[in-house]
Amino acid sequence: MKLVMKIMQVAFCLLFLFAASGCKSPVPQMQPKNSGQVLYTVTDATGTELKFYEKPQRIVSLNVSVDEILLDLVDSKRIAALSAMADDANLCNAAAKAKVVKGRVNTTNIEGILAMQPDLVVIPDYSMTPVNAMRNAGLKVYICSTPDSLQGIYSFMESIGSAVGEPERGKAMTNGMQERLDAIRNKVVANVPENKRLKVLGMSFMGPMGMKGTFNDVCYYSGVRNALDGVDVPPQSTLSEEKMLELDPDMIITPSWDYSKEGDPEKFRQKILNNPLYKNIKAIKTGKVVMLHDNYLLCTSQYTVKAAEEMAQAAYPELFK
Repeated sequence: MKLVMKIMQVAFCLLFLFAASGCKSPVPQMQPKNSGQVLYTVTDATGTELKFYEKPQRIVSLNVSVDEILLDLVDSKRIAALSAMADDANLCNAAAKAKVVKGRVNTTNIEGILAMQPDLVVIPDYSMTPVNAMRNAGLKVYICSTPDSLQGIYSFMESIGSAVGEPERGKAMTNGMQERLDAIRNKVVANVPENKRLKVLGMSFMGPMGMKGTFNDVCYYSGVRNALDGVDVPPQSTLSEEKMLELDPDMIITPSWDYSKEGDPEKFRQKILNNPLYKNIKAIKTGKVVMLHDNYLLCTSQYTVKAAEEMAQAAYPELFK
């Protein structure tokens, strides 16, 4: 008897819904996520091919530069989680923007990543340890090449754009970067003769910065000459006092932050300014020992433009009043 009553109740509900719909055709059922039709395919830095049946809607980032790129590349609602460093303004240039995304993850917590139920995880190739574990858990992981030049940053950004189904947007971001960089260089070139362009030495807590690579590219677009361009100085080495005198830079850039939290940026700067052996170096004579933002100089995203802007403004303040 109870079963009969249940059937009658269900039938009555269906009849009511049919009448309320104005006898229209039933609402079509939503298609399953994997409809069988591939929307796009990408190949990551390891040669792994990933097929997408729709644009990912729960993206997880495991890198600060990827955080910065994604926050300008896609609607924040499509980002399930950012890297654990996303809220540190000393590291992440998009720390303020990152607040709209609640999730945070790191590479050592696979369970935390799984809990986000991502449909795409983006990770750079320098952090490969968790990749197998994530893939074995059924996650779709896109590995991108870590850039070491401006062109590499462009490829990095465009590859992430392709992975999330926004290749045109990724390309537009790199085009926008190039336009801004060209504008900086053109302004300097138009107003500062080549023989008057400053020679710049970049310093970090680990040693001198780049005789090639991204720092050298930033120098080029800032209209300055990299003091180490063509000079054989190994990375993370110590410049001897003799070498400093030989280089004789017009401007010295010092770090604004120390990853180890042990170094004091202002003490580092003062140590260079007050070294009696450096008193005849041009940068010391003119006081052009400047602290620029490491989060711009060391990033591998669209914020590299800000490094060039800061460097050009420090070198030629009269042009950027």
